[in-house]
Order: sequence, then C-alpha cells, then structure tokens
Amino acid sequence: MVKDPAPGDHLAVFIYNPFDAFMLSMLRRPVFILWTALLLLPLSRMGLQLARLGGASAGLEKNSALLAANDREAAALESEIRSGAEEAAFFNDILAIYPENKSYLRTQKAISDEVGALRREAGARLGGRLHIAVDTKANKLYLKKGLRLLWEADCSVGQGGTVKDKKTGRTWQFATPRGEFRVLTKIDSPAWIKPDWAYVENKEPVPPPGDPSRKVEGELGKFALDIGDGYLLHGTKNEEALGRPVSHGCIRLGSEALEKLYKAVPVGTRVYIY
Repeated sequence: MVKDPAPGDHLAVFIYNPFDAFMLSMLRRPVFILWTALLLLPLSRMGLQLARLGGASAGLEKNSALLAANDREAAALESEIRSGAEEAAFFNDILAIYPENKSYLRTQKAISDEVGALRREAGARLGGRLHIAVDTKANKLYLKKGLRLLWEADCSVGQGGTVKDKKTGRTWQFATPRGEFRVLTKIDSPAWIKPDWAYVENKEPVPPPGDPSRKVEGELGKFALDIGDGYLLHGTKNEEALGRPVSHGCIRLGSEALEKLYKAVPVGTRVYIY
C-alpha cells in the first residue's frame, strides 16, 4: 500500500530509458571499457600523426619558399656577374685601343695631317665641280660637288672571276675597272645587246654578230650612262642584290637612284672609280 507523501517531503521522479540502462550496464563491464580504450588509442595515434604531417607540410612549404628565394637570388647574382664580365671585357677593349707607345700618337697625327693635305689638294683639283665617285669595296656610289657630298646610293660592281670559251680560247674578266672616266653618252631606254660571254656563261650557242636574238629590252633599266670600253652605269632587275658585287663589270643602280643620277649629271661629268 502506497502512502501519500506528507507535506514537505521531497518527491524524486525517475523516467525509465532502456538505452541509458543498457549503457550503464555496459559501463560497469570491464570488457567494454577495454574495447573502448583499444579503439581510442589508434584514433589518438592517428590524430598525432595527422598533426605531425601538418607540421611537416608547413615545413616543406617554408623550405620551398626558401629554395625559390635562393633561386631568385642566385639568378640575380648570375646576371650581376655576367654584366660585370661584359663591362670588364668592354673596358679591356677600350684599353687595347690606347697605344702603349707615345710615338703612336705622333704617327696618327702625321697621318691625319697628310690626309688633310690630300683632301685640300683634291678639293683644289676638283674645283667644286660635280663628279661621281664609286667605292668598289663598299659598293657605294657618291654624287659630289667638290668635296661636298650631295647624296649616295648602294650599287653593285663586278663580281670578279673569269669565263673562258673552250672552243675559241677567249677569256672574259668580270671586274669593274679602276681609274678616272667620263660620262660619254646618256642613253634613254637602253637595250642590252648580249655579248658572246653571256652565251658562253650560260653554255648556249653563240649567235653571229648582229643577230636579232642578241637584243634584250628592259634588262638595263630605263636609263644608262656610258663611261667607255663597254662599261655602263645602268639599272637592274635584281635590286635586292644592291650593295654586293654581283655584276659582270658594269655598275648597277636601283631605279630611283639611276633616274636621279641621269637627271643630275651632264655628259662629260668625271667618274672616279676606286
């Protein structure tokens, strides 16, 4: 028989939960405690290993950053060393220019004085006249008035070498002659009359003199200046080769320079080829 609680008595109310009861009963068993410990031990070890891996990863990143910084520093140092070596070579070249013997300076002054004297003599002989100068080494043509340069242009002089006709034994040399010449005639729309060597060079049969097949239109450009002995200042279809010795002895010019020269110089103009 259950008695009602008296006033002031404390009443404890318990709610029954099967899972809690099960867990309480399991916790009281040593086997369960052992298995729990065994389960938590690997987990704790894994946590420590993960922490160590995280530390190692951070260390690797730090080392990688240091290596990258070292690489940049090494590249900068290498560039600085290379620059220093280039500067040293430059200054060595400059030092090599300066003579060790003071007599070298006297010699240079003597040469400079001699060149100055020759220029004054040449200027006096030219007398301010218009003339053409051709530098066969540089493949350059200059139009001058006295010693004053008016303009210049690339040209092509003789390529050198020879061609021999085995049948007749004749030999032709493809060199531009040096010396003083004059413009003998000015030719408008010149036609090229192919010489014998042109056929021999191409291993073609040589036609008789005066044969119409020898005449070739447009090969020499729009203008030509005859300086004698079969040598002309004329145009070319191969302006890309100007500045190099590729002709058979004549002096080739580009179309623009040729027209400019044709209009500028009269017959009788001196031509100096050196």
